[in-house]
Amino acid sequence: MNQIPLFGLKIEDTTLADASANIVNDASSGVQRRIIYFVNAHCINIAAVDIDYLSVLQDGATLFADGSGMRFAAGLAGFSLKDNVNGTDLFPVICHDAAAAGVKLALLGARPGIAERCAENMKIQSPKLDVAWIHDGYFKQDSEDDIIDAINRSGAEILFVAMGVPIQELWIARHVNKLNVAVVLGVGALFDFYSGTMPRAPQWMRRLGLEWLFRYMMEPRRMFMRYIVGNPVFIIRTLWRRLKGQKNLQEAVLLDGMK
Repeated sequence: MNQIPLFGLKIEDTTLADASANIVNDASSGVQRRIIYFVNAHCINIAAVDIDYLSVLQDGATLFADGSGMRFAAGLAGFSLKDNVNGTDLFPVICHDAAAAGVKLALLGARPGIAERCAENMKIQSPKLDVAWIHDGYFKQDSEDDIIDAINRSGAEILFVAMGVPIQELWIARHVNKLNVAVVLGVGALFDFYSGTMPRAPQWMRRLGLEWLFRYMMEPRRMFMRYIVGNPVFIIRTLWRRLKGQKNLQEAVLLDGMK
């Protein structure tokens, strides 16, 4: 996979198919642990004010560009991304490839019952899929060691953590050295989509880069700050870096206040 520099981060430029094949191959070989995060405009806005989250993104994880905002930023930087490698589109491809390779999955996060329904739906699409362990995201901090022990005992090789940004990334970073899982991914609201709890935008909206608008229409109150306020902030931040003479955004530093 090729890497492109955006906002001080190293973004992998690949296709959904290749990303899945590499993830499943890494999981089955278990050569080294791999952490994967998906970075969209909202993530960039959070990283601009949250140094802990930014540090996690810069700490050797594999980062994929998610959404039309990142495609816009990449275009300004002189790059053309091969694919929109977002977790929601990548998940069923990984499930298909994992089922074929006999790789076990674990699901952690979302409200009680959501991850179970997600697993059931994915097994309908990929009958040989082995989801070895499932737990919701509502657990007390003093039970984290038990959670991690259960994940390790399950034999899962890929762990999906769905707690939302930046909670999931910070949780993974705190516990990654205790996990005996080859690949760990932070996947946001993914289980809600594949459990049937939250509908996805129609294909035509996704093709036009308007999935954010559909999500806003579904949850206008909760998504107002993220999209109606956050999207213009992201565009202004991107253009401002360009206008300040940081060519192609490749030398961009997110935290203005830390200079």
